[in-house]
Amino acid sequence: MYKAIGVNTFVGLWHPLKQSMLAQLRVHGMRLIAPQSQEALALKDRPVLGSIIQGWMSTDEPDNAQPDGSGNLKDCVSPEEIARIYDETRARDPTRPMYIGFGQAIANPAWVGRGKKCGAIPPEKYYSAASRGADIVSSAIYPAAEVNQAHVMGRLDLVGRGVRNLKSWVPPGVAVWATIETTRIHNPKRRPMPAEIRSEVWMAIINGATGIIYFVHEWQPSFEEAGVFRHRDVIAELKRLNGQIKELAPVLNAPTLKDAVSIEASGEIAHMAKQYGDTLYVFAVNMTGKPATAKLRASRGTSTSAVIVGEDRNLDLLDGTLSDTFDAYQARIYQFVLK
Repeated sequence: MYKAIGVNTFVGLWHPLKQSMLAQLRVHGMRLIAPQSQEALALKDRPVLGSIIQGWMSTDEPDNAQPDGSGNLKDCVSPEEIARIYDETRARDPTRPMYIGFGQAIANPAWVGRGKKCGAIPPEKYYSAASRGADIVSSAIYPAAEVNQAHVMGRLDLVGRGVRNLKSWVPPGVAVWATIETTRIHNPKRRPMPAEIRSEVWMAIINGATGIIYFVHEWQPSFEEAGVFRHRDVIAELKRLNGQIKELAPVLNAPTLKDAVSIEASGEIAHMAKQYGDTLYVFAVNMTGKPATAKLRASRGTSTSAVIVGEDRNLDLLDGTLSDTFDAYQARIYQFVLK
């Protein structure tokens, strides 16, 4: 099912890894990032099957208060402990990267779930130090499905801001991914709609994410591990969206061009510019919950019009400037043919 909608890697495995699991993943052309257990280590060098294990997963959300096994919570995991886990994991297998999924305090410093110890450490200081214990880190916040925090509900821009924050805090060489909501999670009345998921994904990419993880579990109206498949509209959007990302992969993997585009807007428009062949691509997203108008100007010579990818329309340039409107949190992709 996941392969059919464009997912290529499982992140997280809550049961001991078995050879039969890897065999099943191989049948479907899937890869895996899993906790480094004795069972997993015994399989990592198996011919063919071992290559399915792409990386190791550290403690999940170590920045949050941790369960103590008795139904209560204890302190977060300190950056020093995260570094120790990293060193031990890489010593047992130096060939695979280490992944850490962080919680929402990256984008929401008012989050109370960090516990007393971490709550006393400024986020920038904690995440700068903790990110040294990983090769890949991700930011996760779920504003559409948020139940309790009014200052988070509906704030899709927090997804992009979390990525942007983490990108500025991690050491050089550490990749930043984003975890995106796809279900109602614990919210009985609200779930992210397809257009919101699309906005969150492009917002994450434009702000620096190089990988996307989809959070697919759902506890309302009952727990379903693959809860995303309850929502056909979301599945259709994920298939379309992942297909578009795959098609644009050569562009997205090209170097980001600084100062290639300037934008004047009535609201905050984040953007990213890439060149592929003789085409300049500009990825732009409205970071506000209100409609915005924007004028885009490329610093490089372009044609007199631009194609808006996925919208089947062109816009003319006036004196080298393109004018367009964005709905709240809307993302757009522009193609300019370079002269």
